[in-house]
Amino acid sequence: MTTAPAALSPLSGSRRGPFRLCLALLATAAVTVLKGALTTSTGSGMAYPDWPLSDGQVMPASSYTTLPGFFEHFHRVAASATGLLALGLALWLHFGRLGSPRARATAWTGGCLVLTQGVVGGLGVLKNLPAITSVTHGTLAQLTFATFAWLAYQLSDRYRATAPVTTAPPGSGRTLALVALLLLVAQTVVGAVARHTNSPHALWTHVGNALVVFLVATIATAFAVGRLGAAPGIKGLSRAIIGLMIAQIALGFVALAVRNPDGKRPENVEQLGAATVISIHVLIGALLTVLVATLAAHVFRATRRPGADGDGDGDGDGDGAAPQAVA
Repeated sequence: MTTAPAALSPLSGSRRGPFRLCLALLATAAVTVLKGALTTSTGSGMAYPDWPLSDGQVMPASSYTTLPGFFEHFHRVAASATGLLALGLALWLHFGRLGSPRARATAWTGGCLVLTQGVVGGLGVLKNLPAITSVTHGTLAQLTFATFAWLAYQLSDRYRATAPVTTAPPGSGRTLALVALLLLVAQTVVGAVARHTNSPHALWTHVGNALVVFLVATIATAFAVGRLGAAPGIKGLSRAIIGLMIAQIALGFVALAVRNPDGKRPENVEQLGAATVISIHVLIGALLTVLVATLAAHVFRATRRPGADGDGDGDGDGDGAAPQAVA
């Protein structure tokens, strides 16, 4: 007798709604990151010195008649939408008892990160706090992305269908995947320092580290493909990571060439093309965080010990349906 993944059950169907909501949350978070990057790149961060309202209004006229107002206000709107989706997802999973206990904990962790990020950003505006606040705000965005990418995988049917890879020792490749993810987040932190402080040292450290991140990501994906390629999704994710990493490095040099050497200034809004290039570079960095976090989740799932579900619910599929035995 051998064990095969269970066919989709009514419980797995009930998980599809939260899974789709999680994907919508990731899309909204991507819009938030892009809006935030445009806000920083155009020097529009203080278009409204109050928070959470803008000029004391929910929708001030300047939010759709001026570019600084548009970037800053709709960044806040997108962030609020992300927060509401995160809260709704956590409540849905919690009270519906959907997914595994670990997935529900991941949802609440992501929700806390979204809330913390919003408060840090809001206080930075209200108190005109130093650049480290903005750097923290941007870093939390990357961690939020990674958390919800992991959650989306935990809620997916592919998660249930991924059997342990028996040709590799349990735990193989986990450290490599986590190091690649942590280096990517660290690269984001250094880039945020360069953007918000206009530090040449941070800028060139960010440029040099791009090659280190690419090298580690290449090693991590090559190992995953070579030793764990039988697990569904590993090869596709690895190809996407390397392709996007190459595009990111190329776009980074373009962003370096078009950036304002004086840093973030309100007059940057007049150079919208350059600001857009830099902001897309930031967005791709966030998407890379999603992909590498998802790859790490795949690696962890595929390298669990045979017979261990890794869900904390003891059933092997994450939502209460026992795997079927077949001859």
